[in-house]
Amino acid sequence: MTCAQVDDQIEAVAAGEPASDAFRDHVERCVRCASALAGARRIETRLAARPAPPAPARFTAAVASRIRSERWKSEQQVDRVFNALLALGLLIVIGGVAALLNVASIASGASSALEFLARAGARTPAPPTPSLSTYLVGVAFFGTALAAWWWAERRLS
Repeated sequence: MTCAQVDDQIEAVAAGEPASDAFRDHVERCVRCASALAGARRIETRLAARPAPPAPARFTAAVASRIRSERWKSEQQVDRVFNALLALGLLIVIGGVAALLNVASIASGASSALEFLARAGARTPAPPTPSLSTYLVGVAFFGTALAAWWWAERRLS
């Protein structure tokens, strides 16, 4: 074992960790490393004899405040993501309702009906009915909104 390797382990051995056979052999043969180990053990003994200094007066309050601040920042981030997902979900729901109502078809149907009434004064066309895929898209949009809500609630708990 080299002096550099022993230097890396001296503090740990002085603090009470067990020394390897190679470490002990080197310290027995090297005066410099034996002196460094003895000095480190003296420092450890003196440190152990001194009482631990008390924490500063506002230390606990400062740490608790920092923890609350970090938690608040985390909750704010979750709130921002939730609000963005909620707005996206609302737009999707509005789009789904518009698709369910088939606004374009209703507008064109109303236009056609007005033209027809203006020309002939006869009956109005039947309103178009939404297809099954329109209902499935609306259910998918609603499911997405519920999933975003569930994710945000689970994240805050």
